[in-house]
Order: sequence, then structure tokens, then C-alpha cells
Amino acid sequence: KRKYALRYAGVDARAPRLHQASDPQRVRILAESVHFDVEAEATEDKPAITVRYTLEDGWPYVRVETVYSNPGPEPIEVELTDAVVADAHGLVLRKSRDDALFDKAPDGKAALFWVYDKWFGQAYGLVGEGHEIESASGPRHSTLRYVTGGHDRVIQPSESYRLVRRIFPGANLLDVKAIANSLAGVGQTGVTFEVKDTAGNAVADADLTVTAGGEHYGQGRTGTDGTLRFELPAGEYEATVSALGRGSKALEFEAKPDGNQTATDAAIRHAIRLQEPGYVMAQITDAKGRPLPCKVQFRGKDGTGDPFFGPDSGEHGVHNLYYSQNGRFRQVMPPGKYDVIISHGPEYDAIFTEIEVVRGRETPLEGTLVRSVQTPGWISSDFHSHSSPSGDNTASQLGRVLNLLSEHIEFAPSTEHNRLSTYVPHLKRLGVEALMATSSGMELTGTPGSVNHHIAFPLVRRPHTQDNGAPPSDDDPEVQFERLALWDDGSDKLVQHNHPDVGELFFDKDGDGTPDGGFAKMFGYMDVMEVHVTDNRPDGEGIAWTDNRPDGGGIAWAGPLHLRFPEYKKGAVSGYNAIFDWLQLLNQGYRIPGVVNTDAHFNFHGSGSLRNYLKSPTDDPAEIETLDMVHAAEAGNIIMTNGPYLEVLLRTETPGVHSQGTAGDNVVAPDGKATLDVRVQCPNWFDIDRVQVFLNGRPTEALNFTRQSTPDRFSNAVVKFDEELPLMLTEDTHVIVAVVGEHSKLGPVMGPEHGKILPVAVSNPIFVDVDGGGFQPNRDTLGVPLPVK
Repeated sequence: KRKYALRYAGVDARAPRLHQASDPQRVRILAESVHFDVEAEATEDKPAITVRYTLEDGWPYVRVETVYSNPGPEPIEVELTDAVVADAHGLVLRKSRDDALFDKAPDGKAALFWVYDKWFGQAYGLVGEGHEIESASGPRHSTLRYVTGGHDRVIQPSESYRLVRRIFPGANLLDVKAIANSLAGVGQTGVTFEVKDTAGNAVADADLTVTAGGEHYGQGRTGTDGTLRFELPAGEYEATVSALGRGSKALEFEAKPDGNQTATDAAIRHAIRLQEPGYVMAQITDAKGRPLPCKVQFRGKDGTGDPFFGPDSGEHGVHNLYYSQNGRFRQVMPPGKYDVIISHGPEYDAIFTEIEVVRGRETPLEGTLVRSVQTPGWISSDFHSHSSPSGDNTASQLGRVLNLLSEHIEFAPSTEHNRLSTYVPHLKRLGVEALMATSSGMELTGTPGSVNHHIAFPLVRRPHTQDNGAPPSDDDPEVQFERLALWDDGSDKLVQHNHPDVGELFFDKDGDGTPDGGFAKMFGYMDVMEVHVTDNRPDGEGIAWTDNRPDGGGIAWAGPLHLRFPEYKKGAVSGYNAIFDWLQLLNQGYRIPGVVNTDAHFNFHGSGSLRNYLKSPTDDPAEIETLDMVHAAEAGNIIMTNGPYLEVLLRTETPGVHSQGTAGDNVVAPDGKATLDVRVQCPNWFDIDRVQVFLNGRPTEALNFTRQSTPDRFSNAVVKFDEELPLMLTEDTHVIVAVVGEHSKLGPVMGPEHGKILPVAVSNPIFVDVDGGGFQPNRDTLGVPLPVK
């Protein structure tokens, strides 16, 4: 009558003080219990260790037993310590404790160690049999030392020591405290709180904090019926109840013994009445009046603060954003005045408006999102993003799908770390299967991350098998890359290299500074590679911007009015600049298309800040075929952008020769004469003011256009630039076009971080053969030695 899921997590190779476990599959499932053993052999200075996890019917906990055995001739000192992870990945970078998913037990000695995440309704407790716990918590890990007169234990030869802990879950901290009390034999009585507002509406997700004698005791949240039931030892307490937009109230109460009464059968004891909030009633449509996914930002003004709906790992409500799959929602709001921004990605004009929310009233929010940018024959995509199944973050996968939909990503494979996953159930749940195409895929992640993180899709998902049928990682990047490329019997798939160290990957495999050919076995399997750094910081080295340092990165510019390559002192590469290295690679004959992806790990403006436009036989996401996307990417039919929509087409001018192509294509121009059509569109929330053409990776001054120097070529309409540019090529040439808004920013539509970045778009190269002998690279290193690690 029970189903148990058991998963063994290997020991981190970067923590050499830990034992390497062996034989992780020793699982015994009996009629009414489960035993799961993990073993590590003894070494010269460490004991043999067996860790057993046991779950039996009727237990509210899992028992964890660690047996330290000393088979050697000398005494061994062991540290009785556990490391516990309960975190939101990257928490150390956060500015607000509101995003710290887990509250944790105060540092110091106690019988119970606990963590509590109110946003996702999960809490956990840990007690040690016969031991106090001394805890010390950082943003991610907590170290638990088991106190028995000292933190260490000396194990004599041929002896062993057994450490036992009990770990138990609850919906909230009050539940966890009740289990701990029960295990300790402490009597308790049932308590119920009922929370409503002054209009009589049940208040869901109200936070209730209980204190005893002025000291924090526990917390919980009300359910959809506005009630919270829990158990307390007899005594006097104070409860504080608060909810978004409704204020807070405090109540002193006493928990009296009531025989065998529990939280589940306790009569209603305490009623709390909070103020009514305000409400926003939204109805956002497209120009034809149809429902449309959207991202809605609420920014407090005139003394009103920004609302906080939930952490950046959340779903519909994330910080001050609401992600809607259909533009229709009712959201509780604190009373006050707000600026509101409604958007649906860079093909749509954003709506900028303001509202005033009044307590007890519904404030309408209506709007029509107009698609001003037209992209026939091309669809937007993001090949690389993550959510909680990846294991390195806590972002809801449903929230990731909402994020992608609201930012108008039309094709997004699921690419979680080291397991196959799918977005299909979320799309079905939201009723929007026709709005975003997807595919099962993965990011196969090994070490080091600079050369051993790889994405592939489509892959065959096999539920109820290890990692849903994904290939295992490997410490050898060449072995891992080949394994991924040939998985599923060598099926047709896209294989992408993520955030590479280009020098290490292509030229300096062992990182000793001397070229050695790199990881050459990978080159034949590599379809595309990311050509930007993953953090996408406004002050970092990205696809096409720099921070104005003399050694800064970027494709071509640094500063508002002048154009140049990154400068390198004494011929040495300073810093990491993947896109410049990519230009060098193209000149060496490595014809690997470039892509940009968000690598999003959070849902607060996570998706949407970077995208690839892929050439597509259909503009309808419901009709997209995954292999069409694969083949377009393999061919390099890709425009990389963080917003501007760039179109490029190169046409020959030779009589009797009709040849033309877009990004990734081959074009023949026997006499070197050609015309390059460049067209750029932007919505109403950012602009571009420079267009630059690169010939074999070098910027050409005659093909450098700015609003300042050539104002007649630029427009203030949706189409910012639409020109036919004559080319006269003297050798086989790959042609790249880059555009930037040097006097613009993506702005508030893209949030506080991405909004600081300049709008940029870069085409993949068009390869022009001028002698009819097939395209030949010119081997130019662009004035800088080829990179090494």
C-alpha cells in the first residue's frame, strides 16, 4: 500500500574529507519497512562507514544510523558531524531575506534542528538519539555537530560507534515541533486558528507566528479555508497573524491540556479578523481580443512600496510580478498607488499605466498588447534554462514555463541537469499547449563546467528508469560529449556546448598555456556553442557589450560614440570574451554556429533576457516540429538577441548568377559584388542607434552606421533601420551584422538587473564564396594570438 522513491546522491568529489561511498544500490524492501545502506571502506586514517536509512509503516520520521568501524591497528578519531543543505541556489547574492526559502534553527546547541519554507509548505526536523545538536548555518549549508562531551569520538581498534538521528517532515514548523515533542514524550493539546477578513472571507496563506515567553516557538500558514491546526505543549503563548494587504493582529492565548485531543479534532478555539485587502482584476488581450500570456509588474509610487507576492523561485506571483498564462487574474494587493508595466516579450509594445488600489475594492486592469514587431519565418527560442529538477536551484518548473510563455518564447526544450524532463504536463495544466513548442532534452553536466556542460534535444524520455533514461555524466569531456551525441542509437538531435572556455576547449586541453589541440574528439559532434558568458551582467563581458575597461569584452564596442575591438596589452588576452574567440574560430575554419541562452535558474525576470531567432517553416508554435528547429540551428540560421529583431539577407549582383542567403547560408558571388539587406525592428520600450557589419570578423568603417553620423538611415518608428548595403569582397568572407542601442537600455520591462543592459542583436555569419571553389577560411586571428586557457 506504499510506494517509496529512493535516490542515492554521490559524495561530492570536491570535498576530499568525505568518504567515497560504494555499492549504493543495497536496498531491501520488506513488507512493512525499507532499509537503504550506503557503505564506504576504511582508509589509513578514516574508519569504515555504513549509513542506513530506515522507514517503517507508522513512523513519522526516517531513522538514519551511521556506524563507524575501525578495522585497523591504531585508534581513529572521528568527527560526529552532518552537513545539511536547505537553500535557494545563489542565496548569497540576494539582497532580501524574503527570498531565503528556508528559515533555520538559530545557531547553537538544541535538541532539535529545523528548517522551514513557508512559500512551498515544507519543514523538516532532525533530532539525535542521546546527543544535543550544535548547529551553525550559512546561506546554503548547515553544519550539525553531535555533542557527547566533545565533538569527536575516538574509536579503538576492532571497535565501532553508532550514531542515530531521526529526520521528519511537516507542512510547517509547528508540525515539526509537534513531532519532536511527541518523540520526546511531551504532552500536547490541539489548537485551531480561523483567519478571516472583515468582509467574512477566509484568508489563505496568512502567516501565523507563535511565541512563548517572548521567544520564537514556531510558524505556519493557513490553508485555503483560512484555518491552521496544530499542537502545543500546555502553556501561555502569543500568536501574530499577518497576510498580504491585510495587515496583522496579535493574540495572547493559553494551551490547556485536553486529554487525547489532537490538532485534527480540536474545536475552533481562536478567530482572527484582518482588514480587507484591495484587489486587481486583470484582463489583458491581444489586438483581436484573445487571451494572451503576459508579465505584469506592479511598482509602488507616492509612498507605496512594491508588493511582494512570493520568492523568485515561485510561479504566478514572483516578487512584484504576476505571470499569467492568459492575461486574466485576480490578485490581492496592498492599498496604494502603483505604476504598472504589462509586457509579452520584445515583439510586443509594452503597456505603461498606473492604478490606485483601494481597500475592500476591485480595481480593474485592462489592456491590449499590440504586436508591433513582425517576424515571419522566424521563431524565438531559448535552449538553456533550469528549474528545481536540475538540483542546483529551487525554481518551480511550472513557474519556469509561465516565465517562458509570458516572455513569448515559442520553442523551449526542457534542459534540466543530468536527467530528462518535460514541460508538457505544465503546458497541459495551463491549457496552452498551442502557444509554446517544447521537447524533452537535458544538460549533461560534468566537471569542469568550462568544457563539460552540454545540452542535447530531442531525447527519448523513459519514465521509471534512472534519470528518465538520460546518459550518465563522465569526468572525460570527450567521452561525455560523444556519449550524449550518440545517445538513443545516434538519433538526430542538436548537441550544444554550454558557456565554454574557448581556449581550453579548442587549443589547450590541459590548461598549461601551451597549445595542444584541445578536446578535438568533440568537434565533430558539436552543432552549436554558446558565445556569451552566462551571468549576462550589465558590467560583464557579454555577447556585444563591455564595461568600458581597456581589456573589456564584447563583439565590437565600448562606450557610446566610438567603435573598436577589445584592446589587449602586449598581445595577451585579458579576461574571458567568448564571442571574440568565436570570431577567431570562424576564421580558423571551425564553422560552429553561435547561440545565446539565459541559463535561467530563477523565475524573477529569469527567462526572456536572451533569445535565439530560428528560421522556421511555420510561425505557429502549435505546428513547430522539433527537428526543424534542430536543423535550423545546425545550419546556423540563427539571430542572437536580447531584444532587437534583426533581419539579414545577402544577394549577389553578378549577371547570370542568382544566389542569396541569410544567417548560416552559403552564397556565391563570383566577382565579389553583393548587396546586404539589413532590417531592424524594436518595440516601444527600447531603441538601437548603431549598425555594424563585420567582414571575416573585422569591423569595416565604411559599414558602420550610427544615428549621430548617418541620421537619415535611422527611424523612430518600429522599423529602426532598413537599408541595402553594397559590398565589394576580395576574398571568401563570412559576413556578420551587429546592432546595438548605445544610448538605450532594455529598461524596466526587463527588471532591475537585465534592464541595465544595452539592446543588442548579432547575426550568425553568411558565408560568401567569391572564387567558386567553395568557402575557404582566411586564418586571420584578428591581431591577437589564438586563446589558451
